[in-house]
Amino acid sequence: MRKPNRRDFIALSAATAAAAAGVSGPQAVRASAAEPRKAPAGATAATGTLKDAKHIVILMQENRSFDHYFGMLKGVRGFSDRSTVELAGGQGVFDQPNGTGRHYPWQLSATEAAGGADPERLAQCSGDLAHDWASQHTAWNHGKMDSWVAAKGLRSLGHLTREDIPFHYALADTWTVCDAYHASGMSATGPNRTYLWSGKISESSKDGGSESGLTWETYAEALEKAAVSWKVYQSTDNYGDNGLAYFAQFTSAPASSPLRSKGMSTVPRGTTEPGDVAADICDAIAADVRAGTLPQVSWIVPDQNYSEHPMATPANGAHFVHKVIDALNADPDVFNSTILFLNYDENDGYFDHVPPPTPPTGTADEFIGGTSIGLGFRVPLIAISPWSRGGYVNSQTSDHTSVLRFLEKWTAAIGKPATCSNISAWRRAVCGDLTSMFDFTSPVYGLPALPATGTTVDMSQCSGLPNPAPVDNKLPTQEAGTRKARALPYQPTADLVAFTTSGSSVQANIKVANGGTAACHFAVYTNGTQRSGGPWPYTVAAGGTATDFYNCGPGYGDGLYDLTVLGPNRFMRRFKGNSTRTGKDLLVAASAVTVSGAVKLRFTLTNNSAAAVTFTIKANAYRTGGPWTYTVPAGKTVTDDFSVLTYGSGWYDHTVTASADPTWSQRYVGHLENGLPSVSG
Repeated sequence: MRKPNRRDFIALSAATAAAAAGVSGPQAVRASAAEPRKAPAGATAATGTLKDAKHIVILMQENRSFDHYFGMLKGVRGFSDRSTVELAGGQGVFDQPNGTGRHYPWQLSATEAAGGADPERLAQCSGDLAHDWASQHTAWNHGKMDSWVAAKGLRSLGHLTREDIPFHYALADTWTVCDAYHASGMSATGPNRTYLWSGKISESSKDGGSESGLTWETYAEALEKAAVSWKVYQSTDNYGDNGLAYFAQFTSAPASSPLRSKGMSTVPRGTTEPGDVAADICDAIAADVRAGTLPQVSWIVPDQNYSEHPMATPANGAHFVHKVIDALNADPDVFNSTILFLNYDENDGYFDHVPPPTPPTGTADEFIGGTSIGLGFRVPLIAISPWSRGGYVNSQTSDHTSVLRFLEKWTAAIGKPATCSNISAWRRAVCGDLTSMFDFTSPVYGLPALPATGTTVDMSQCSGLPNPAPVDNKLPTQEAGTRKARALPYQPTADLVAFTTSGSSVQANIKVANGGTAACHFAVYTNGTQRSGGPWPYTVAAGGTATDFYNCGPGYGDGLYDLTVLGPNRFMRRFKGNSTRTGKDLLVAASAVTVSGAVKLRFTLTNNSAAAVTFTIKANAYRTGGPWTYTVPAGKTVTDDFSVLTYGSGWYDHTVTASADPTWSQRYVGHLENGLPSVSG
């Protein structure tokens, strides 16, 4: 992507004015705004299925990570996450190395005022960071997630809050936000937008600025073949963000070609706000909505001013997204039959704490030069539609190719199947198709009242300002509370099943299993200083298992081991002990079982030692009571079932210890699914 050209853009949100009045949150914006709009009446569900949607609109914004925008949002996997990577020194993933010191994520708008500027303005105007292939992979560090400051600087840990981006928080609170949506690759804008429009990249297009002259089929062409109407809404300035322009068949298409007229043409210059790209694009959308000619599939591409690419402010994006929603609501019946996906191409250089799922070495179409392409770091995704109302969170693993998968599913549902042939088998397995974000049987029609968005100001009000700098160093306190959660296709388990020997080496054997209906990605980490290496990734098909061993004998801790298994939706297991002590003969399995129609967490405690052992199970969160003790004779097994759906809405966090070995402990964290909506953990 080319460098920012410092055109005029929005820089001031209504939240700033409200904050000055001592009021915060969405109500603050409403307090300074015009009267809320009334929700239109709308229509009724036709079939209660996916085909009730008549229009799919995709607005991909720029360069914001999930933690950067929503790490503070209540009820999502943010700064209060309990299932995190432990860094090499034993610190949590939020306590990042910073030279010889360490630093936590910090609030951009809590900076010291500089140059007479308001701290909120500095946060809004914070500039971009390194986000190329090399720096992204450096920050990732093969999944160790410990090199953010080294790769991108201390500002990479900067984050925003509800007071900074009230409109974005209102969207998440009103519709459905996904907290497991990833960029497709650990790279820049161009490659990730290439994934959105076509499902893959090549070695020549792996980095920002190198995407041009591509020749494989895009999804727009698949739609054209399937007779599904489509269009790109863009102005003469699109900031280089129209991914179709990376393809030779579009740039060289004649004027008579639908590739040119639908994919490369620009909207008319508007008259409502002359010279304003947001107004031009949204006027064109509204005109098509009123005329009944809104395509079945639309992509929207703003200019830099409204893209949210640092230094284009989040307030800019809020203003533009608000106008897009209003344009779609120019005919309420159209809005009531439309799904708007608001997503972000990549994280810029901003921190996210969740290790992205990556494929095992050698996976077809997923490596360039021996390096994993992705998935990339988490980025925001909000689904705005009648079928995603309610303030839900969805935690199914997904990426930009999931948008194409959704379109595949939807076009098949309406009888015009359009397939993307470029998506790798691994992505099709690990990433969902976004249908789990919706409940098509229970639409909520109409446009609710939303916070007002700010006014436009000259870009010079950002130009020349210093970037924010931290004033404190402590773990952010995420908003308290949970939110409704969509049902997920996961039921993962992982157990340390045996110790084996091979010559002088001792090996801890871990078995991961997938009792769900979609593939699960697992990663095994080694903690502490006993040994290096890892993490090791595993992709397990629905109903499948995988077993691997991890050396813990001479040269690998001399018996000491400390291993963590991470999986989808905050799934975690941690196994600690010493293979030379009694713990080597103690086995625990934790699995989902159905008892009298209820799903429960069953602990199976096995004592293979020569004497009786007392196991203790302690609840770390989600329920009171306990601890629970079980004395298991030598050579015997005891089981007990925990009603985690009753006590924790399916969530559990338990640690098991044993009287015979103080070095031995096993921790079990996760969520049991029962096919129904739940609440977040």
